[in-house]
Amino acid sequence: MATQISFESGAAELDRSQIIKLSEWLNRSYAAFPKYTGAGVETGASGAVPSEAKALAELRAANTVRALRVLLRTDLPVETYSRAYRSPESPFGESNDFAALHLYPDVEGLKLPRCHSHMGAVVVWEVQRLS
Repeated sequence: MATQISFESGAAELDRSQIIKLSEWLNRSYAAFPKYTGAGVETGASGAVPSEAKALAELRAANTVRALRVLLRTDLPVETYSRAYRSPESPFGESNDFAALHLYPDVEGLKLPRCHSHMGAVVVWEVQRLS
C-alpha cells in the first residue's frame, strides 16, 4: 500500500490536510490488509544548495515518520530514505518536494494455501494495484 503527499517549497511540517490524508490512507490500508510487517518513508526536497535540500528532506522524513507512528495501530519498523534535488520538478513533471509512504503487508500472515513462488509476485502486484 502506498501514498504520497506534497510539500510546499521550504516546508517540513505536515499540515492538517496531510495528516487527514495519511489517516484516510491508513484506514483504507487496514481495510485491505489487517497486519503489516513494516513501513517505508521516502522524502525529497528541492533547492539550489544540495546540503540544505538534503537536510530539509531529512526533516520531512522525521516529521512524516512521527505522524505515521501516531496513526499506526501497532509499532512497525520504518525505513527512511531522503534525497535532495536541484529542480522542483522531476523530468516527468512531478514535484520533487514530497513524502512517499509504503506499508508492507504481512503476506506470511495471510495464510494463503501453498503456491508456487511466482504467486508471491502476484500478491505483491495485487497489493501495489490496490494502493
